Amino acid sequence: MSYGLGGACETASNISTCTDGEYHQYLSHYNTPSRSHQQSRPYSNGFQNPIMLNGHNRLDDTEEHQQQIDGDYEEIAPDRPRLLMWGLTKSGKTSIIKLIFEKMTAGETLQLPETKIIQIHELTCGIHVRFQIRDVPGPKTASLLDYDTYSSECTTIVFILDATDDCSDSINLLVSSVQWMHSKGLDVRFEVLIHKIDGVHEQDRLDRYSHIQQQVTVMLHECSIEAPLINFYLTSIYDHSIFEAFSKIVQNQMRQLRVLENMLDLVTATTQLDKIFVCDIYNKIFLASDTKPVESQISELCCDVVDVYTDISSIYGKSNSPVLDPSSYCTIELSIGLVLYLKDINETTALICILKKESNINGALMEVNLNILKQNIQELFVANSNYSPRQQLNTSTE
Repeated sequence: MSYGLGGACETASNISTCTDGEYHQYLSHYNTPSRSHQQSRPYSNGFQNPIMLNGHNRLDDTEEHQQQIDGDYEEIAPDRPRLLMWGLTKSGKTSIIKLIFEKMTAGETLQLPETKIIQIHELTCGIHVRFQIRDVPGPKTASLLDYDTYSSECTTIVFILDATDDCSDSINLLVSSVQWMHSKGLDVRFEVLIHKIDGVHEQDRLDRYSHIQQQVTVMLHECSIEAPLINFYLTSIYDHSIFEAFSKIVQNQMRQLRVLENMLDLVTATTQLDKIFVCDIYNKIFLASDTKPVESQISELCCDVVDVYTDISSIYGKSNSPVLDPSSYCTIELSIGLVLYLKDINETTALICILKKESNINGALMEVNLNILKQNIQELFVANSNYSPRQQLNTSTE
């Protein structure tokens, strides 16, 4: 059975990508949110200069250097999605960026100073998925001062809400921000991270989530905003939940997502593979997966596989060589009866496949199928490299 671009695109054309009014209840599982992520190698994907990937508005940069970097990146991806990290001061905006994209540990992020200036981070996931994140000083109260400047040309607002504080000001700021965008006629997506949830008793977390979601919904209804583009997530820097949530946020920026999901669905439907993820191995962002439901523990196991692989590669691999190459693969058998198989797509991106240990699968045939899938994914990203993200956002909300 063919699962190339043609079949996947044809399937995608019959699927509505409208998410108006859907409240995505992406609830993560929390057991003991006290383990911080170990520090791994610095982010560099072998394709772009790391300074362009990790943020370029630094105090030791000259203005000419910053302008040169801006100009270079505008030529590479002029219509890339732009995300604004927004929320009250000390809500954890900068910590999230540093944890995911600059490989700080959770403990190290606690020492970060308060953000005083706008910091612009030009980021790349998997070579072809490029986007900008703006980290701005947060207001101390529900004030929209400078919000119009901060949010200019942004396609998504990532709103960080500190779940350990009184949420009244944060909720008022969120509602005011949505109302401002609505008054300007802008279909901007809001991704709300109910953050620092590790500081809330486990039995109270779902209640806190439901209360915030319901209060925001009621207040937006009172403002005559019936179907906002808004999603809610429970997150913490001490477990995998922040990676899961940000993976969803990045996926919502990807113009290739629907076709890629259909391609992965076709593979799982015609093989004995139970689940397939496409993962950026440097920041553990899942760019896509097939649409079968999955428990958060499984995606966390996949990230653990990535950590194991990168650690082994850094010890036994050649110096100054990419972690992934065309001969890269890794197989790990778990005590719960699952096998995790990692295979490269390019220097920064890997397929992570999950299958049952008792599956009588032909290894050679699986390798052939995955090589075909790998080639089709590469072609998909190249074919969509010149498509406007802003146009995709607008067409997906009609």
